[in-house]
Amino acid sequence: MDYSSEESSDLSDSEVDEYEARSYLNMKTGNTKVKRSSGIYRCPFCVGKKKLVYSYKDLLQHAIGVGSSNRSGKVKANHRAMAKYMKTDLSEAVPLIPHLVNEEKPPLPIPKQDNQFVWPWNGIIVNIPTEWKDGQLVGDSASRLKESLSRFNPVRVVTLWDAKGHTGTAIVDFGRDWAGFKDAMAFEGHLESQNLGKKDWCEAGTKSSNIYGWVARADDYVAIDPIGKHLHKKGELKTVVDLAEEESRKMEKLVAYMKDQLEAKSRQLKELELKYQEVDTCCQKMVDKLYLTHQAYNEEIQLNQWLAQENSIQSSDSNVNKKVALPASPAQYQAE
Repeated sequence: MDYSSEESSDLSDSEVDEYEARSYLNMKTGNTKVKRSSGIYRCPFCVGKKKLVYSYKDLLQHAIGVGSSNRSGKVKANHRAMAKYMKTDLSEAVPLIPHLVNEEKPPLPIPKQDNQFVWPWNGIIVNIPTEWKDGQLVGDSASRLKESLSRFNPVRVVTLWDAKGHTGTAIVDFGRDWAGFKDAMAFEGHLESQNLGKKDWCEAGTKSSNIYGWVARADDYVAIDPIGKHLHKKGELKTVVDLAEEESRKMEKLVAYMKDQLEAKSRQLKELELKYQEVDTCCQKMVDKLYLTHQAYNEEIQLNQWLAQENSIQSSDSNVNKKVALPASPAQYQAE
């Protein structure tokens, strides 16, 4: 079907959505082919045009562009259906960031010491495909972008919106530590190796349908656009040297604090040892005193028992002697 035949029998506004749904169903059931082979796509609605073979992203951009143009209802309905089909049913086949699977990591770019980065480390993604839907621009979700970047361990991805909707840009948060910096530089190095870095974006601009990305720096931070506003709100500018020195100062403070704590604990331990020795000495004196008191008590009891026994013996001997010393009675003399 070519444009002329479609435009000659245009649809009313009420029929466009129904026509789009039928066109989408034909692609979903395989009656209308979009993907011809691995990596090769064709527009089934532009068979009379010169360009027959597209990459996934080029065909998606074509579908979105025609679907939002001023062409006839059938033309727009078919291309809107194709954009929906590609994003819904073919999106898993093509990663957002190309060549991320089973590829050797390129060497990390070495930043200049005076380069100012946005910290926490942030990456920037631009030229994300968008389309008009329900009165606003919509595009790929933050979760899908994060999944496509999983190799670089992003903490989170934030898509940026304005009054019109999805701006086609996103911020990738790599965290605050040096591991995050390494991941951010790997992200930038990979895109540069694919000619999808910041320099390439500045040269290509909106003429390209590819997604570009880089690590956020000072010029991005001060930009008066959604990217700059987000970076200015969430981060600050620091050089690698600044961060290293700041971390060194924090480490020195931590070491000094731990040293003070160790010395304080050592003093407390010595004080406890002295108190223990005092208590131990006091307890030992009390034990010795109790022992001597108990010993004196036992000796006193033994002495009292001996004295009582001696008194008893002396009393018995005295009684015997008294009996011997008594004179004989008159009756005894008469008997004799």
